[in-house]
Amino acid sequence: MRTLIINADDLGANTQRTHGIFQCFEFGIVTNATLLPNATDSDRAGKQAREKRLPTGLHLNLTEEYPLGKRESIESLLEGNGMFLQGNRMKTALDAGEVKKEHLEREIRAQIDWFFDTVGTPTHVDSHHHIHTHPFVAAALIPVLERYAVRFVRIPLEEPLPPFGYIITNEQLEKTKRINAQATIAKEMYGAYGIATSDHFRGLTLAGNASLKNIRHIIGRLPEGVTELMVHPGSACTYGTPFDLDPQRQTELRMLTDATIAEELKEREIRLASYGDL
Repeated sequence: MRTLIINADDLGANTQRTHGIFQCFEFGIVTNATLLPNATDSDRAGKQAREKRLPTGLHLNLTEEYPLGKRESIESLLEGNGMFLQGNRMKTALDAGEVKKEHLEREIRAQIDWFFDTVGTPTHVDSHHHIHTHPFVAAALIPVLERYAVRFVRIPLEEPLPPFGYIITNEQLEKTKRINAQATIAKEMYGAYGIATSDHFRGLTLAGNASLKNIRHIIGRLPEGVTELMVHPGSACTYGTPFDLDPQRQTELRMLTDATIAEELKEREIRLASYGDL
């Protein structure tokens, strides 16, 4: 049997991104979402997710915005202005051993506690910029997941790589290879403690390349077992990050609410599910 989890990242990023994700859940094929704990629309989006019964996981965020933990207790995670070390700066600090494990654990617990208080039990955990696949973060996250009985994480290991039906740039291919290499190590680390994931993963190469044609390539080549497809839909934004403002957010929204895609899934007997169904 082929089962597909279509997970929308960044719920709560802002009102427009939140609105787009709920549209794709209510009128399209999104079956799961992951909620940012520290973004501008996080609290409202979390309450809405609970009310609408959208299966929701935690989108752990250690690379953007402000932390939920007390600044003085997690200083090795932060810039001088109190925000997280941004993107690659966090990865560089992790690689250099500049981040303290106890600081990671405190912030991870703060974000999971917030999630339980706002939504309930997360269907799974993934993260902004896939930071949870870094070995040092994984080592800090695993005991917290065990304590809170969270059974699933995303492992963004996308195989096979091109050629598989649509074209991506060499830069995106190399980035995907780097993510795959770290995800391979992370899969072993989480699996050793009985923390499971989907059998397959898609979405790294679809990012920036969303279209009806390309999602059909993914659906047409879907392997047996459970596959997670990572997506990032959103309504039109007038403010936000360049990623929020990218027209691809609306392209993904249209792609995920297109009736012909839902019909193709039925014709191919692909079952839609969430992590909560596993």
